[in-house]
Amino acid sequence: MEFDPGGTNDIEEGRLLDAELPPGWVAPWTLKPGLYSKDFEEGISNSRPSLMDAQRLSDGKTVYLKHTSKDSPEIEIGQLFSSEKLRHDPRNHCLPLLDVLKNDDDPEHVILVIPWLRRIDSPEPASVRECVEFIQQTLEGLVFMHEHKVAHRDCAWGNIMMDGRRLFPLGWHPQQWEVYPNGKAMTGSDPSRTAVGGVRYYFIDFGISTKDQDEVLGIHGQELSPELSDTVPYNPYKLDVYILGMAYQHFLIERHSGLDFIRPLIEYMTPPKPAERPSAAEALQRWNTIAQELSFFALSQRLYPNEEEPSSKLSRALKDSSYRIRDIWWTATVSKKPPHPLV
Repeated sequence: MEFDPGGTNDIEEGRLLDAELPPGWVAPWTLKPGLYSKDFEEGISNSRPSLMDAQRLSDGKTVYLKHTSKDSPEIEIGQLFSSEKLRHDPRNHCLPLLDVLKNDDDPEHVILVIPWLRRIDSPEPASVRECVEFIQQTLEGLVFMHEHKVAHRDCAWGNIMMDGRRLFPLGWHPQQWEVYPNGKAMTGSDPSRTAVGGVRYYFIDFGISTKDQDEVLGIHGQELSPELSDTVPYNPYKLDVYILGMAYQHFLIERHSGLDFIRPLIEYMTPPKPAERPSAAEALQRWNTIAQELSFFALSQRLYPNEEEPSSKLSRALKDSSYRIRDIWWTATVSKKPPHPLV
């Protein structure tokens, strides 16, 4: 089923409503020379037909609607981690499942209602402190998953998102990250995670995940892990450890300099042979040992993106000092209260 982003998709339960264009609507970018469709909310197209945005009628919150098979493991696993018993655990970093909607015209599929999240590279982390927090949350989240006998099997960095509400209190367009909900371009410097008291990260897309299975088959996923096979069973929990270790490699090490202290953790988590890898709990224990050795001075060091323009030593020193002063101020004054729940 494909959703028409220009029309309405009213679910019979009455919980959700997509934006509706009024009768006689005319595209505003056609009314005056020099205007472009990309600068208007109505001109932003839906790039993923199986995933669209909508507003929840009960509170006006923006949510995503995901069209999926009625047999998808996302349903059982999402309901498990969204249960009253588990959803308030601070180590739970699994995407909450807000609702499962049925469509009588398509009984083989359902529509998952899930929170509105943001890519973790929009913006990129700006300091060592923010990278440490990312690793801490995701490793804790993986341990939590495994404690409940769930293996994600595709926990690459593309399947980790963040609650961006603190960073962008005015919101952003669900189909185009760099503009506001009304389609107007964002301007100015990127907001800081540290300045707003931190963000919370979530694992998404449990479409190939398994529960209560110590051996699995399959070659799907974003990370080409060594053991993937359609014929030789492998341990999905050790697979998760490898994939998350490679997520740190791809998202942090390969995109920034100054993070060499993470390399021993990555090497610990990513031996080619699954039997030589730690459990998620052992990886978290190793990480805690590494993180405890980092000084406040080291945590406040700004990151050097690999694409950053070369600069003189003096210019870099001035940038470093400026960021460190702000980091110290933010850390001392900004509340660390967790963000409001997504549900």
